[in-house]
Amino acid sequence: MAVRPARSRDIVRLKLRLLRNSLRGQSWRIALFVGGLIAGVIVGLVTGLLTSLTGLDGPDPARSRDIAYLVAVFLGAGTVLAWSVFPLLFFGVDETIDPARFALLPVPRRVLIGGMLGAAFVGVPALTTFLATGGLAVAATARFGVLVGLVSLVCVVGGLLLGVIASRALTSAFAAMLRSRRMRDLAAIFIAVGASLGAPLQWFVTAMVANGSMSQALGIARVLAWTPLGAAYAIPFDVADGRYDLAAGRLAIIAISAAGLLWWWSSTLESAMIGTTAQGGGRTRAAGPGGAVAALLPRVLRRATPFGAIFAREWRSWWRDGRRRASLLSVLIASAVVPIAILFSASGTVEFGGASATEFGGAPATPPHALLTGYSVTFAGTIGGMLLANQFAFDGSAYAAHLLIGVPGRVELRARAAALTALTVPLISVVTVVVLVASGMPDRILAGLGLLVTGFGAAIAAASLLSVLAAYPMPDSNNPFALNSGSGGAKGLLALVAILATVTISTPVTLTSMFLHGPVGGVVVLVVGTAYGLAAAWLGTYIAGDTLDRRGPELLAAVTPRR
Repeated sequence: MAVRPARSRDIVRLKLRLLRNSLRGQSWRIALFVGGLIAGVIVGLVTGLLTSLTGLDGPDPARSRDIAYLVAVFLGAGTVLAWSVFPLLFFGVDETIDPARFALLPVPRRVLIGGMLGAAFVGVPALTTFLATGGLAVAATARFGVLVGLVSLVCVVGGLLLGVIASRALTSAFAAMLRSRRMRDLAAIFIAVGASLGAPLQWFVTAMVANGSMSQALGIARVLAWTPLGAAYAIPFDVADGRYDLAAGRLAIIAISAAGLLWWWSSTLESAMIGTTAQGGGRTRAAGPGGAVAALLPRVLRRATPFGAIFAREWRSWWRDGRRRASLLSVLIASAVVPIAILFSASGTVEFGGASATEFGGAPATPPHALLTGYSVTFAGTIGGMLLANQFAFDGSAYAAHLLIGVPGRVELRARAAALTALTVPLISVVTVVVLVASGMPDRILAGLGLLVTGFGAAIAAASLLSVLAAYPMPDSNNPFALNSGSGGAKGLLALVAILATVTISTPVTLTSMFLHGPVGGVVVLVVGTAYGLAAAWLGTYIAGDTLDRRGPELLAAVTPRR
């Protein structure tokens, strides 16, 4: 009997089948998936509703049209950029349909690419993005009529398609390139720095619009409209004005960009598929005197206690494992970007290099509120501690060895937390000091470090419990950006729960820092915050450790990838 050749829709059906199987018998995963779906729909609808309001004219119709143009171009550019870069930094891509699993099957490359592209639209992120940007089509219909509204809808879909193609092409290329540790480190730094530039640009434009510098914002938008990021979202305005030649030029930019990305994805897909199973043997280095244990454990931990062994393994894994290292570098960038974002929102601008920046209208910028300053620094520590929210998933089935030798839960969690603390807290502390100095608040350094430790300790407490009660598996893949189906929403919700829990736990110290100023107040906040953070981490790992002792087998089953 002849075998029907594979088609792209078969891969989409496979994605849906795997998604259904991953939720079967896992009530907590079903709850997370449904919760993520509801949250995504709400966020998308609210954003789409606010965006659609740009279709209404105000007292000044010309200014209203300019604002609609700015919203369309900047929202569209942000959407394409987010789809392109965020999978590399924060959420990963859903690689349930791992291309490596098709390496030995007679599936043509074009069928595989079409199926993976279609499967990328099956999920909460694509639905949320479409609902959020769909408001642009509603606004275009209200402002220019049904015909332009239909054109805008096609452009919204085209922009989303371009972002999805870019995300797949980038992750496929980097999954193939980043098998070298040096290349992984270098590329991750460049990606993280490049992504961090998007937020300051957005704040800059927002401040210009809020303070009347519409011409400057329009100048930036017109430049973006001739790039692959914003071209699709400027086409409806060209069509409405009868500038069909400009619309055709922007359409050509989108088509050429999509074709180039598809070619790049196609050229790197084969190497990514083959490379997962045909990795060359690199140079090996002798362990040196003392054997493998001496090479693994620092001298101070040479007595191989369970705590010391887990500490040493985790210490090395965080900067050797590609997935962990990608998360680690992302956290370092976020620990600088998020505080700057909060401080910028509070003041309208940020002082840099000791020079006082002013708002674009000419008035001096107001200093940020002390409470927001405290929360911004606390949040930097929170982001670092959240790396432990699904810490056992990195081990997968290898965690069975810990269960077989009977490692106590408290020892397990505290050793892992200690390794992450020793690696990240010094780095985040340096970033925090630099941010506070650059923001014109050097007098808040001591208090900031105390709040940083508070947030980190509280995050360890919350993340330790979450990692035991709500773990989910990671795919058995060498792609450092891969996620199992349904894990994107789970990861986002777990991160949100950890953030809310950490902020709640840290609130007493954050509120105290509002009333303590000067060198003496800074020292008090540093001492109190450090003690509070350590106590929170100790208590959190104590409670989570007891839970781990009872739920060890269930945790192993939860983090073991299903084949």
